[in-house]
Amino acid sequence: MGQYMYDRHPFSITSAPGDDYLSVHIRQLGDWTQELKRVFSEACEPPVSGKSGLLRADETTKKSLPKLKIDGPYGAPAQDYRKYDVLLLVGLGIGATPFISILKDLLNNIIKMEELADSISDISRGSDLSVGSTESPSLNKIAPKKKKTLKTTNAYFYWVTREQGSFDWFKGVMNEVAELDQRGVIEMHNYLTSVYEEGDARSALITMVQALNHAKNGVDIVSGTRVRTHFARPNWKKVFNKMCSKHYSGRIGVFYCGAPVLAKELSKLCFEFNEKGPTKFEFHKEHF
Repeated sequence: MGQYMYDRHPFSITSAPGDDYLSVHIRQLGDWTQELKRVFSEACEPPVSGKSGLLRADETTKKSLPKLKIDGPYGAPAQDYRKYDVLLLVGLGIGATPFISILKDLLNNIIKMEELADSISDISRGSDLSVGSTESPSLNKIAPKKKKTLKTTNAYFYWVTREQGSFDWFKGVMNEVAELDQRGVIEMHNYLTSVYEEGDARSALITMVQALNHAKNGVDIVSGTRVRTHFARPNWKKVFNKMCSKHYSGRIGVFYCGAPVLAKELSKLCFEFNEKGPTKFEFHKEHF
């Protein structure tokens, strides 16, 4: 989760531990990565419509696959997300990649825990029905094994980018997360900084069209996903205030990946809010 596989660049692993595949997102920035895309495009199965958009390959692929030598994975701060009540995940541009696997892993764990709770409930009801019966006395002795509960209850993901085309990187993945998250565990926010902020007359038309299309079709016209895109930069002080209100006295892990300039602002806000209230923020960063 949020770890790296190194070659000429750090490549973020975006599949979760519970997935039956390994996925890596690589941005094409030069000859080497463009050639890598070409080679894998020829060998892998084409992306499935409506899914993650990843090039896929496994033992059923008929074509000869490229040989890979992998050194890794390497540790990352976001691996310790499970010890926090709430997560605030902030990615700038390609810095969003370490958090995709965390969102999927969080959902997978919550779904597993709810399935376990349902099975325990079924066993308990079966045991109650068997009380007084002489046919199956062993049923009353069945005690389900206790499993460690998941500490994290909510996650807030903020993805900030200048380029609209960046949303294509995780278009399918974000739709998959939104589809899985039937319980409202995760809030996802896309921010496009190259457009004037909402309320500005210069962005009024696109904001209106965006709202109408999202209400009618459930799809954002900017990102092409179910996640609504906001314009300009987030007001981070408002974000922190909202977290304090919703999770009073909670322990919140703030994880950031991107340019150093925003890391300073987020770190400062964590310190300020820790000084004035019972909600505690712990800041972690990594730079691309």
